[in-house]
Amino acid sequence: MKKEVLVLMMIILSMGLLAQAQWQTDGIPIRQGVNIEWFRSGIALDDGSVVYVWSDTRRADRDVWGQKVDSNGNLEWGEEAVLINGEINRQEDIVVINTEGGVITAWVDFRNEDAGDIYAQKLDYNGNLLWDPIGVPLCLIEDVQISLNIINDADGGAYIIWEDSRNEGGTDIYGTHILADGTIAAGWDANGNPIASSNGIQNQHTFWEDGEGGAIIAWHDTPNPEEGDIYVQRILSDGSFPWGPTGILLCSSDGVQEKPKIAPDGTGSFIISWRDRRNENDGDIYAQRVDLNGNLLWGDEIEIYVGAGIQRNARITKSSDNGAFIVWEDGRNDFYYKDLYTQKVNTNGDLLWDPAGVALCTENDDQLNPRLISDFDGGCWIVWDDARDQGYPNVDIYLQHLDTDGNIPAGWNNSGKIICIAAGEQFSPLVKRNTEGEVFISWGDLRTGSTGIYMQILDENGLELLAENGEIIYYGLDGNAENYQILKNNNHPVIVWKDTRFSSVANQIYMQTLNSDGSFGLEDNGQPITQMTGFDQEAMDSTILPEENLVAAVWEEIRGDFKQVYAQGVDTNGNFIWSQTTGIVLAEVFGSQEFPKISVRNTDRENQYFIGWTDFRDVFNPDIYGQMIVNGEKQWADEGIQISSRDGQDEMTDVVENFYIWQGWIGASHKNIFIKMIDENGNTPAGWPEDGLEICAAEGNQGNAKGILVPEGILVIWEDKRNGNLDIYGQLVTPAGNILWQEDGVPLVLLDNDQEPSNFIYDEDIFMTWSDFRNGNDYDVYMQKYDNTGSELWTENGLEIAVKDSAQVYPYLVQSGDYFITFFEDYYYSTAAHPNSDLYAQMVDSEGNVQWDALGYEICSAIKNQSKPQATTDNSNNVYVIWQDTRSSGKTDIYNIYAQKLFDNTAVENDFELEKSIEIRNYPNPFRNSTEISFNLNVESMTNPEINIYNIKGQIVNTLKPEENKIIWDGKNAAGKTVSSGIYFYRLEADDHKSGTRKMVVLR
Repeated sequence: MKKEVLVLMMIILSMGLLAQAQWQTDGIPIRQGVNIEWFRSGIALDDGSVVYVWSDTRRADRDVWGQKVDSNGNLEWGEEAVLINGEINRQEDIVVINTEGGVITAWVDFRNEDAGDIYAQKLDYNGNLLWDPIGVPLCLIEDVQISLNIINDADGGAYIIWEDSRNEGGTDIYGTHILADGTIAAGWDANGNPIASSNGIQNQHTFWEDGEGGAIIAWHDTPNPEEGDIYVQRILSDGSFPWGPTGILLCSSDGVQEKPKIAPDGTGSFIISWRDRRNENDGDIYAQRVDLNGNLLWGDEIEIYVGAGIQRNARITKSSDNGAFIVWEDGRNDFYYKDLYTQKVNTNGDLLWDPAGVALCTENDDQLNPRLISDFDGGCWIVWDDARDQGYPNVDIYLQHLDTDGNIPAGWNNSGKIICIAAGEQFSPLVKRNTEGEVFISWGDLRTGSTGIYMQILDENGLELLAENGEIIYYGLDGNAENYQILKNNNHPVIVWKDTRFSSVANQIYMQTLNSDGSFGLEDNGQPITQMTGFDQEAMDSTILPEENLVAAVWEEIRGDFKQVYAQGVDTNGNFIWSQTTGIVLAEVFGSQEFPKISVRNTDRENQYFIGWTDFRDVFNPDIYGQMIVNGEKQWADEGIQISSRDGQDEMTDVVENFYIWQGWIGASHKNIFIKMIDENGNTPAGWPEDGLEICAAEGNQGNAKGILVPEGILVIWEDKRNGNLDIYGQLVTPAGNILWQEDGVPLVLLDNDQEPSNFIYDEDIFMTWSDFRNGNDYDVYMQKYDNTGSELWTENGLEIAVKDSAQVYPYLVQSGDYFITFFEDYYYSTAAHPNSDLYAQMVDSEGNVQWDALGYEICSAIKNQSKPQATTDNSNNVYVIWQDTRSSGKTDIYNIYAQKLFDNTAVENDFELEKSIEIRNYPNPFRNSTEISFNLNVESMTNPEINIYNIKGQIVNTLKPEENKIIWDGKNAAGKTVSSGIYFYRLEADDHKSGTRKMVVLR
């Protein structure tokens, strides 16, 4: 991002106070995964190399990448690979084909809509992009386009087909023909031509070049759910169908025929195999041969294998001596597990090997997902996923070589050759052969816990040319960041979270320290607070003692028979303090411990860490237990101490210094709120009940109680359902165990519908923010100031922080000097096409005066969801906010952590001043075709006025020259092309005037 654009899009001056984001637009990644998606896509080139393509999120949203590997395993396109497309949102499901002058790739692209479009790109053999850098659109029509296939057209271009949902009543198959120069061939529509579009569902397509510049396609056709036939069609360069508009019915026997696969037979005709359920629902394998005139050459289809058990997932490739090899997963030997069998068929339809097929591998557990390629001598290579040693998901990669007669070469193991038996899961192998007969095998690999793409190369005799278990093509951490916290730590906030990057091994607790300039104190993406134990670390809580630079965390972990609570102290340089390896177990007992909470009390003598949890050593009546740690040593016996022992189920909700807060069931009807103080010796002080002080015993459920220290003692606030709806109540308790407010608590927010508390702050008075459903349509955000009796000090029922015609949820309050900032998740700009949340903030002073624009200050509007903010300050009252960010999401949600800094009270340097007096708006917003942008200054008062329009990446897409105080934008860029759907920004600028930046949404 350019510096001036970043500053432009993130600064608003309102009501005399500058709200300025200090770091890059949409925040910096605290934890950002690479999240590789390996599509088993690669193609051999004439020079003996292979090109692989995949997608990953190393640049935040999902992009497509490519790498060329020579026969020595060298990465010819650099260690980082070549970025094929990096447009906004996600690009995935990429396919690739070799063609004259380079390779052509195509992918599903979500830059314009969440349903997905189709784009393509051509690269030369040096990895240079040959077409438009943003890719060539092949289909931009609404609805879903997925499941790509690609073949070359023998003239430097390619045919691409896909499954398409544009028509009602099912899915169809569409395609296009793109020429060598990146233009669409004559006879083909801009959004593709229908290849198979009859009633019902057409899918499961398979594709091959016809040898004369056209293509052959076969597919599964389902007029209704009980049927399924196989059709085949030929397509010419101009999009015409020489076999008629509907193609040829290849097989329509009883039952379902599905999953066709096609291969040339070496004579100009084609063999198509499929799974067939005519005999039994388990399925058998059949095949048919068709020539270029559409003749079915074998009369009735032939049986590749018809027998007991499940046969499925057949794959086919041509043989170098004409005919084809077919391999499939087979359940004849075991009802639960599948083996692999294979067969060779000649052009007459004769089965050349054992009529029952050659048993490729019948080892224990599953052998699945085979892929195959022929050799030069009438044999073939077959690679697969193999779970024989440890079962799924601990899968390995094996390879077998069969000669022309179906025999295994001398020296080869009858059950296959090990390609990779590294730790963890290896998956989705691909096999390719180059012009020298060398075999390239690639696969996805989780040996470290996160996904990498690995490869092995073998010579024509099967000798491995690379290191044992393969060498890496590309790797990056994946998984999610969850259950995060940000801790105030002088001028270096600390973030702690649970990380699933190594989930195939175990989840771990990670941490990162943050510098004021946005750099990190620890390694990128953080580091774990313990060594890997091989067991999941869950339900984390943490605290910090800045004076000691010590971060203390607690968590649940099952290393034996039960969950136990562990603790670790780590300094801000990441060094282990309390335990040299894996943390301290807090209660060595029979039974589980859950919901741990931790707090620190700094005394004149020592720093005391109080920890509490729910304990199931009494299985039917879980109690509250605690432990105290001083200097890394447990103080209250190996088994901890019992905080409460009621006849009911208790659940820990908070620890504030030496105050323990929990919710407990009263019978089976409702939950009440309890609190108890514990002295440093683990004893109950005088005045406190042994099983805790019940501070709320009202009807209905009370829960999620949290506390904060105040001069009188401790303030506890909770969610309360005594009135049917969710309200907010509070209670003030002295260190002597006396209740200061009314029995069962004071109602702090008591309104229609639900109100859900967030956090709260004490600064002579009590400040609290919450999510509020009082209007009955969607949640808004409110805030209130209370005195030490719980009485409201601002406007009755709360101050409006974010009240819009949309949902605002998950507020989080932080104090910066005399001001209070509430961050919240905002759906104001959410649309049906982009139903996502942004992150906004609002600031008020201690008297309840709103400081910023009524819509709030935008923190992040990246794609997907930004949610659940948390914030803290440093010693200069700069504000740091973190949030859960899904901009990397694709087929499933992926959660990372991002951060932004507000203000720079140490040295504020403004790149420009914005005039708060300039009001600029557009209507309608969102809009489809055009919108009017208006502002409240006369053009005559300005010199060279311009309205600049920016895309979400901060790039100028158009500049408008208003001749009065309004102008129409027609939704086009500077080149006159219609812009795609999405979020855009605009700002008025002149030599002596500058407005704030506003956001608008374009719908297509």
